[in-house]
Amino acid sequence: MSRFLVHPEDLRGETFALTGSEARHAALALRKKIGDIIALFDGKNLSFEGRIDSLTPERIEGTILSQQTAPPSSRAHLTLCQALIKGPRWDWLVEKACEIGVAGLVPLLTARTVVKPSSDAALDRWRRIALAASKQCGRGDVMEIMEPKPFPEVIQSLPQDGLALIPWEKENKKTIHEACQGQLNRPVHILIGPEGGWEPGEVDSATRHGAIPVQLGPTLLRSETAGVVAATLVLREFGTYS
Repeated sequence: MSRFLVHPEDLRGETFALTGSEARHAALALRKKIGDIIALFDGKNLSFEGRIDSLTPERIEGTILSQQTAPPSSRAHLTLCQALIKGPRWDWLVEKACEIGVAGLVPLLTARTVVKPSSDAALDRWRRIALAASKQCGRGDVMEIMEPKPFPEVIQSLPQDGLALIPWEKENKKTIHEACQGQLNRPVHILIGPEGGWEPGEVDSATRHGAIPVQLGPTLLRSETAGVVAATLVLREFGTYS
């Protein structure tokens, strides 16, 4: 059954409303009709089953038949801070990060980032990709995607009560498993470099702000692969994957 995002302000008692692209997708692409039962979620932690009572391509209204609390997408609040990479590879990363349970994605602007800061249209597209991925994989929430930020700004704002990891090809000892020991219930940030790798000074600066350099294995990974692998390993350590 297709799932539709209903904004919390469009939930009133036992009724719901779908507007914008969600209404158009249901009415025009999926050809839903009055009386159909559809699956809804609020992008936070609630899922619903609803019946369509009125329908146009601009607005769908209906009755909520049941409600349940959706299980969390992961057992860790993980923010992936990933250096911007070129077009299709970035879109792939957005989709896969959402699917595996990353809570937030920060596009990083680093010393070797070759991609220019993106427009509002690009940010909107990334958010649409994350929404589509949430629908497809059954997440009860939607991965948050922030505006691109310079690397120095991100490391200066790392939470003092959190864990920050920076995978680096020149680190050959500490693993993610070792770095995560005893760190349960702490927010986690992963810092992933661009295609050309980190500048040594960037790793030094991140370390001074509390980030821990870690290695991801014996092979040199592409930037987008490193992001997905590192996030999956962290989520496994926190119990999302057994």
